[in-house]
Amino acid sequence: MATRTRRGLGGLSVLALVMGGLLATGCGSQEVKTWGDPQFRPKLLVECPPDMHQPDGMRLDPRTNEMYVAFPNYMMPEYAGVIGKITTDNKLVKVCDMPKHPETGYACPMGMDFGPDGNLYVADNQYFYNKDHKSRVIRVIMKDGKAVRTEVAAEGFKLSNAVMFRGNDLFVTDTFFDLADRPGLTGVYRISMDEMAKGVVKLLPKSQYEKDPHFFMEMHAKPIWLRNDWAGADGMTFDAEGNLYAGNFGDGTLYKATFNPDGTKKWSGVFVCDGRWTCCDGIFYDKQRNCIFVADSEKNAINVIWLPEGKLTKLWENDDTNGADGLLDQPCEPNIRGNLLFISNFDMPFPGLKNTKFDKPYTMSVIDISGLKRPE
Repeated sequence: MATRTRRGLGGLSVLALVMGGLLATGCGSQEVKTWGDPQFRPKLLVECPPDMHQPDGMRLDPRTNEMYVAFPNYMMPEYAGVIGKITTDNKLVKVCDMPKHPETGYACPMGMDFGPDGNLYVADNQYFYNKDHKSRVIRVIMKDGKAVRTEVAAEGFKLSNAVMFRGNDLFVTDTFFDLADRPGLTGVYRISMDEMAKGVVKLLPKSQYEKDPHFFMEMHAKPIWLRNDWAGADGMTFDAEGNLYAGNFGDGTLYKATFNPDGTKKWSGVFVCDGRWTCCDGIFYDKQRNCIFVADSEKNAINVIWLPEGKLTKLWENDDTNGADGLLDQPCEPNIRGNLLFISNFDMPFPGLKNTKFDKPYTMSVIDISGLKRPE
């Protein structure tokens, strides 16, 4: 899921971006420099309307094969955050509005997953509007493929980001802890369905995170000199054996956690740290190929981590573009339907990224990965 740093929207208002000349209509995508096998060149999946201009988290509904997409709409906040979906014939349709926070007045959906109860659980990232633990997880009650209502499932996050279930437990990345004595500290929380069934789960403040029974795993972001970015835990996924992987947006480090048979944590720590890879946004595990696809928002790239050894390869990269022909325009989230890799283009520039303009069109890309093979 895309995050924004203190040098991004957390410290620059949308008005400042407009006044600074970052809002534009683009200059085309056809002439940009690219890296990668031409068979994996991204193509345009859908062009999004203004009220769904900023795609982020995705999750496939296995019952319908429709891809649900979150639209926090930070760049034009006059449009409320919504959930949409891409139908089986690749039409983008709106599913529901997300509930606005009673204090900030904004709805900011990002990562999401279907729970064992069939409902959709969505991170509501309020960090760009209020950093004081206002972010939440929202439960969207689903019935016959339609959103019936929404309700708060958990609250007290700083920047709730990726959301994913492992059995009966919901895991959520929280990107910023903002502890002055521990800069770069970030991590993952775990909340059981049983506890959420009893009422809204409330996390402890970050100053007491070590005492919070929901806190699952520490991660530590290192600032990259070009971006001076402390953003931490972002994308998250699980492999076929149930191991958890979570990436740091700010420095690109991928963490891993393993579990005991009873579901308790066995081990956690750094899995991949490669100096060529300095941004890890959304990630997604592909069981068919036993690899993890990684969105690199900084470089307009999609990388591949091959399991179990953790070898890193690049699938595709391109220079700055408006995404009109489907090239990557600050990719923030990958997901798979069949042999197609769906990619959300977040298009929310800040210093140090290839992407320099928020511009039309608003797009999602797709890459045919049917020909992708494990490197020798």
